Amino acid sequence: MARTALPMGDAAAVDDAAVLLAGRRILDVGKRRLVLRGFSGPVYDLGEAVLLPGLVNAHSHLELAGLRGLCPPPAGFAAWAAWLVATGRRPPTDALLDRAVAAMAASGTGAVIDVGSQAGPAVAGALHRAGLAGLVCHEAFGWRRRPKAMVPAALDAAVATAAAGSADPPGGNGPVRAAASGHALYSTSPETLHLAREACRLRRAPFCLHLAEHAEEDALLRTGGGALAALLAGSVLPRGYTPPGCSPVAAAAREGLLGPDVLAVHAVWLDAADRRLLAASGTSVCLCPRSNARIGVGTADAAALWAAGVPLCLGTDSLASNDDLDLWNEARALLAAWADLPGRALLAALTTTPARLLGRPGELGCLAPGALGGIALIPEDLRPRLAGGR
Repeated sequence: MARTALPMGDAAAVDDAAVLLAGRRILDVGKRRLVLRGFSGPVYDLGEAVLLPGLVNAHSHLELAGLRGLCPPPAGFAAWAAWLVATGRRPPTDALLDRAVAAMAASGTGAVIDVGSQAGPAVAGALHRAGLAGLVCHEAFGWRRRPKAMVPAALDAAVATAAAGSADPPGGNGPVRAAASGHALYSTSPETLHLAREACRLRRAPFCLHLAEHAEEDALLRTGGGALAALLAGSVLPRGYTPPGCSPVAAAAREGLLGPDVLAVHAVWLDAADRRLLAASGTSVCLCPRSNARIGVGTADAAALWAAGVPLCLGTDSLASNDDLDLWNEARALLAAWADLPGRALLAALTTTPARLLGRPGELGCLAPGALGGIALIPEDLRPRLAGGR
């Protein structure tokens, strides 16, 4: 029971509310006197709490969970990437993944879009053990050769195992699903990015792409130079690489890599023309403000993106570039930077927009019978902004 529940979408707020749960699956939601009529199980009175659907973390890299607390001081993306390569990306243990996922769940997250290259099967298993839903993406990386399979058999097998043990509604394929993703325009060949996007379309999954994250990316795509170009020369970038000579968003548009099925992650280095391209294409943007600050790449203009009509999501990125995986802390960082961002924009970014991208608007991002994301409680300090919809 709680003072108020915000079902999201077009549904009105419910005062003196109750939500009936079986694990994370919602059986009923509504006025307390109606939901609890004839109910004989345990009842928890949450007092003045305001309930939301379980939050959707739209961008994480759980395979980097073992690097928590090791991130160097902010010095830009190229320096951070060089540190990550030097440190190594050893697959995390199941115990480490379980702790990271449990912390996400404890802070109100009910679903995740996770991106990785090595630990996908282990991440799928950790999400399943914690009862979280979501998408585990295998990231396409490199220019040198065409991949044989965009989604490795081991990841598909792990997700199938999780689905077999779930109570997913008829027609679904489990709370945890698998897909492909692209890394970035400078690190993955156009051919491979198109293959990854097509693989996502076949699975009815969003295509995730790091885009316009940092100044080094902008410089590389505009001129072919800069610190990132120097770092990747001879290892990632192909010999004789010719830059597109424009902004990252404009380059993605030229390649046909924007659209309603695309989740552009970060979108820090944009101008007004870039924002118009994103809005016109229907591309969603996932903001990761604390990761951007921790690496030192700048601050995405969330208010301008919202004003331009770009659908927003929110993610934590990884523990290699963040202190925790708590989406409420991302919300606080976003509101601290953009005090004029409406509360309704942030609520949608945490719930309905990523649920729509995942193709699961009736299962995630809502408080409704049959939904499987559980509930989240708006922290007291955020209630005035979020519960009031300002």
